[in-house]
Amino acid sequence: MNLSQKPIIPLYKERTFTQKFNDTFDYFGRNWKVYLRMLTYILLPLSMFQALSLNTYMQGMMDIDKINNMSGSDGLLMQFIAGSAATMVFSIIGMTLVFGMTYALMMAYEENKGDISGMTFKELLPKLKRTMLRAATAMVTIDLIAALILLVSIGIAMVSPFLLVLPLFGSFALFIPLSLLFPVYIFERISITEALKKTIVWGFKTWGGIFAICFVISLIVSMVGNMASIPYSILLVMKSMVGITSDLSPIVNSPVYTIATYIMGVLTTFVSYLGYSILAVAIAYQYGHAADKLGDEGITSQINDFDNLANDGRNNSGNNDDTGKNDNTRNNAGNYGYGNGSGYDSNNNQGNTNGKPRFDEIDDFEKL
Repeated sequence: MNLSQKPIIPLYKERTFTQKFNDTFDYFGRNWKVYLRMLTYILLPLSMFQALSLNTYMQGMMDIDKINNMSGSDGLLMQFIAGSAATMVFSIIGMTLVFGMTYALMMAYEENKGDISGMTFKELLPKLKRTMLRAATAMVTIDLIAALILLVSIGIAMVSPFLLVLPLFGSFALFIPLSLLFPVYIFERISITEALKKTIVWGFKTWGGIFAICFVISLIVSMVGNMASIPYSILLVMKSMVGITSDLSPIVNSPVYTIATYIMGVLTTFVSYLGYSILAVAIAYQYGHAADKLGDEGITSQINDFDNLANDGRNNSGNNDDTGKNDNTRNNAGNYGYGNGSGYDSNNNQGNTNGKPRFDEIDDFEKL
């Protein structure tokens, strides 16, 4: 059975933990080739730059000779700070690219009735521009919240270190629900403020489900990532052993060894990002579960707005109004916060979109 004959895995569906887990890997089992191809386009160049920074950072931290002699301790401290900052920046960029690309492909998957195997980067680009912008906004929002919590924690620590347990537990409880911010803001046509409010409400109401699926998927992804990083780790350890034995010096200081270490660093970084894309899909299905289970006045009101827009357009053009939408259609049709049916087609003309989500067509939402 080819992909076009298989039933589409719906985004908006109430799921048990097992169903979320199975649908995540079923989705990737069907679409891993296009994901590998698309993610390679945007993440391999980033991984190449990140590996340069990572190699310098790791080799400096594992320089046993310097550590044993405590020579250049100030330099090691600065290298640690610079390396940590660079790793954080690269990780933020990488996660933004992962969520943006993953959700653009999930939109395309829905629009193309489950068959995205032949999709090109050029075809995906209109969606990708929007999802990347929204993913970046969500990432900045989460980073600002993290920075605020850090400042509060520093203030509390200055008063009493024992009180640090409060922001630690509070941040843990908060950042589990905040993982829904990416799908809520990317898939729905709402502002970042509305998305944040909805994320908090849905996130705390489905806190256990978010924690469970994120924990299990993250554990699997981490295990695969750790296995993929074994060759890279071995090369780094051998490099650090030069401070103990000089027998390895001719080998680890050779150009071939340096290039091999760099290539392994690139592959390790790239594989980790591929794993995060699986986590992003699991979070998307958790979001779809929350939306279907809890209902959504935001989506319903948006669908009503689309009905009104469509009705106004038909009244102006002499067409009959749109009727017959039942509650189930409102909750599940028109994925990503859209009504199913009336609206705008790909040429920004009013009409029927035959149930396809309208991600690229409505200019009004470009302002959100």
